[in-house]
Amino acid sequence: MQITTTQSSLIPLYRLIIISTLLALLAVLAYFVLPEKKERILPAAGSQSHLFFDAQNGGKTRAEWVDQDKYSFTCSATDGGIELPYCGLSINFQQVPNNLDYSQYQRMELKINYHGNNQRLRLKMHSFRPALSNDKFRETLRGLEVSFLATETSAAVVIDNHGWGVTNDHLFSNTQTPAAAEKNKIAMNNTVDIGIDLVPPIAAGEHRIQLEYIDVYDELLPADEWYLGVAIIWLTSNLLFIARHLIAQERRIRNDSQRLSTLAHYSNDLQQESQHYKLLSNTDALTGALNRNGFAAEMSQRSPNGKMLANTTLMIIDLDNFKRINDSRGHDAGDAVLRETAQVIHKNTRTTDRFIRWGGEEFILFCENTNAQQALLIAEKIRVAIESMNVAHHEDTISITVSMGLGVAVAQENFDDLFHRTDQALYRAKHMGRNCVVLSDNAA
Repeated sequence: MQITTTQSSLIPLYRLIIISTLLALLAVLAYFVLPEKKERILPAAGSQSHLFFDAQNGGKTRAEWVDQDKYSFTCSATDGGIELPYCGLSINFQQVPNNLDYSQYQRMELKINYHGNNQRLRLKMHSFRPALSNDKFRETLRGLEVSFLATETSAAVVIDNHGWGVTNDHLFSNTQTPAAAEKNKIAMNNTVDIGIDLVPPIAAGEHRIQLEYIDVYDELLPADEWYLGVAIIWLTSNLLFIARHLIAQERRIRNDSQRLSTLAHYSNDLQQESQHYKLLSNTDALTGALNRNGFAAEMSQRSPNGKMLANTTLMIIDLDNFKRINDSRGHDAGDAVLRETAQVIHKNTRTTDRFIRWGGEEFILFCENTNAQQALLIAEKIRVAIESMNVAHHEDTISITVSMGLGVAVAQENFDDLFHRTDQALYRAKHMGRNCVVLSDNAA
């Protein structure tokens, strides 16, 4: 079955639409691996902490600080005392701006270090509502209370924001009526204090407690916003692809018509340009590396203003005692060494690097996004590979080594300055005995 020109021109459009659809599906799936948004409630600078215990009211449970800055304290309890013993830590936020909307978070994570024999501990978070509460009396405050087994404190305790009922009026409630939720909206942004205490009955003995941290977690972006964004981007990109294809088709038809009417007039000019470009070939015929013209053309595109980006590395590679090979074995032997050396360098460079035959036995390697440490590794790898190379020539083998100068551009340095620094490094490498790599001074 033959494919017409119109059908073949639609293939790139179909390909782009398929790719955009696959990317949209990946974006939808990517939502499930997005990182969570995290806020740390405690420790909090400027908060005020104090201990509360029933010995202040005739009981036999007493609390003492171990390290107030780290929220570390002990509770010592004896048998007897008041009917409902209590002992714990309260951290007050009334002097600290605290505008987190805790109802929007999916879970809370707290780390408590506990040593003692009480069965359960409890977290309390109180909020203040001017219409319903009296800030002088703790019992009038409303908030979240969660108790957990002391054995759970060996790891971080996780409290999920699921299933909190309306009757408890918790800070993390997500099942409240609209009216109750609106009342809580103010309360959730006005956390008065956070407390940790022992759940009665309090076991006799010493209990050591430290509240290490409290974090709250939420999804980075709501799912409906994420999916809506993916849908908008997908539809917009497909519309742009189609519009671009239609414009390109119209331009192609117009250009083809003009080209057919003027092709005969340009035939002679094209032949002359072909000869011109052959003379200015960008590739060195012997080694396959770029020549100076080719490198100059690339540099004009990469850096129109002649300034180098930071971490642009230039390596000048010079074959040691190459003239001796030409003089003693002939130029065909020298050509063989140049070809083999170029192949070894090609094999040890990246696709983004540019390899140039600068002249005679001198090569240049131009590497972007390469710092001094990376450049030294690349250069040493090339030097060792060339040193290990044996070039077959007739019934003999030829060994060769190279000296290398390295220069790493600083931002906005021009090419000539970078080349000069690198050439000086090559000069030092030769005077150090050859077969070595030297990094230029003032490298980035």
